[in-house]
Amino acid sequence: MPRAKNSPLRWLSLAVLVPVMGLAALAAIGTRAQIRAAWSEARDEAKRIATDRVMLWDRLLDERIQHAAIYPVLPLPGSAAAADQILDGKDVAALAKLREDPTAGISPAGLPRRVLAALRLLEMDPAAQPAADVATLVMRECPSILTLTALTKLASPEQSSWLAQWRLAEQARVIFRHQPGAAWEQSGGHVWWTAPAQGGLQFIAPEGFEEIHQLTRRNLPAWAELRLASGQQLLAGPAVGELLASTPLTLHDGLRLEVIATRPELLEAGARQQARWTLGLLAFAIGLSAGGLGLIQRVVKREQRLNAMKSDFVASVSHELRAPVASIRLMADALEAGKIAPTTVREFHQLISRESTRLSALIENVLDFSRLERGRRHWQFEECDPAMILLDCVRVMEPIAAEKQIVLTITPGPADLTAMADAGAIRQALVNLLDNAIKFSPAASAVTIQLSVDATQGHWQVAITDEGPGIAAAEHQRIFERFHRLGSELRRETQGTGIGLSVVKAIAEAHQGGVSLRSQPGCGSTFTLSIPYQP
Repeated sequence: MPRAKNSPLRWLSLAVLVPVMGLAALAAIGTRAQIRAAWSEARDEAKRIATDRVMLWDRLLDERIQHAAIYPVLPLPGSAAAADQILDGKDVAALAKLREDPTAGISPAGLPRRVLAALRLLEMDPAAQPAADVATLVMRECPSILTLTALTKLASPEQSSWLAQWRLAEQARVIFRHQPGAAWEQSGGHVWWTAPAQGGLQFIAPEGFEEIHQLTRRNLPAWAELRLASGQQLLAGPAVGELLASTPLTLHDGLRLEVIATRPELLEAGARQQARWTLGLLAFAIGLSAGGLGLIQRVVKREQRLNAMKSDFVASVSHELRAPVASIRLMADALEAGKIAPTTVREFHQLISRESTRLSALIENVLDFSRLERGRRHWQFEECDPAMILLDCVRVMEPIAAEKQIVLTITPGPADLTAMADAGAIRQALVNLLDNAIKFSPAASAVTIQLSVDATQGHWQVAITDEGPGIAAAEHQRIFERFHRLGSELRRETQGTGIGLSVVKAIAEAHQGGVSLRSQPGCGSTFTLSIPYQP
């Protein structure tokens, strides 16, 4: 096994060393003195260029520094006060006075009372509110999570510029929270600079950075190029090139401007043929190295992902099995000992029945997943009533929903709806979707189930909508993969093995249908199961 792991590394080492050795051999042949002289002159020129451009960089960077206030991501509750009653009323004068009161403070919900008063006035009479005053209040005097809402409600020509400024500052705040000290960061392919400042933070946006980079690249020699680096991180400019000069900038420790030779053939005009061979071998070495490294990375990542998925699956299934088994055992021992009051015996029996049902559903999911993986699941298509199947599933899940005070609301579909389907499989898919909706919904919320018909596609559909935390767009496809579960917070707060939705997808595809998701963070989720009448 160790030999199998070391073999790709050994071949990759050889692939890197052989071109480098060939390059060194060719470099020793020919007009070595001319090449050295050309490079020496280029380095002297590069040092002069670096010194001049660093002075320009320092001046332009200082001109493009912007400032932004910092507010808590999670609102910190304040103390209750009489001003909170004003916010619930319709007294325009009192609300206007509260909006202008710098001592208004923070509401018990953790939001600035001045901003709440301004929003209240916007709802009552938008025309009476000076847009610029409201923008100054929410952006500079009392920034909070309500700022974006307030700016959106403003109907003014400056609205777009205010929103753009706020969104730019929001991006800077996110980066600053990730890296609180003064630092250069790459976010979404763009370069940001953030640093702490009195009462907030200061930052340089990517647009300013790109503008400076383009200005300082003008009038360079044909063989030269500039790049900016911080530590080992490349911030701008080409990654490939011969480093000729490096000069630090004063804006942040570790930031340096480098001059590189991107067209060495122009420096080696007297040995063009030798340079052509050298560059060819170098390109071959780089390509081969990149290919080998990519291969190793893919293999390692695949193995790590599979191992992690297996470990998570085993741990999840073990945890899911342990809880109902332990509950059943404890209640059975208590019943056998006869120490339970007669009034609670029936309750214990109901609990044992519910935990047994939960255990059976889990085992059935695991077994079905195993059958689906091996292609041994047998489908029994017959004429059935989707509405009756759905009602049956809702009745099964109502006790589980009642534990969290969740209301299941069903909208019946058209009468006399019949379809060819595997009723057991459809029931299993709907139970999994309902279980997920209940699991990720907050207490005392609602889950809506709607049965409908798409006549143009020849499908019947079941849409299940919850009021949960929602799912980011990047997760919409991966959520149906086997063993995949959402982030660490949801994993700790909810149970599951990560195979329920993959089973739902397999059942839908076996019926020549599909399952889709419509969701965004903070707005709940809607899963739609779509099955044709005649698969």
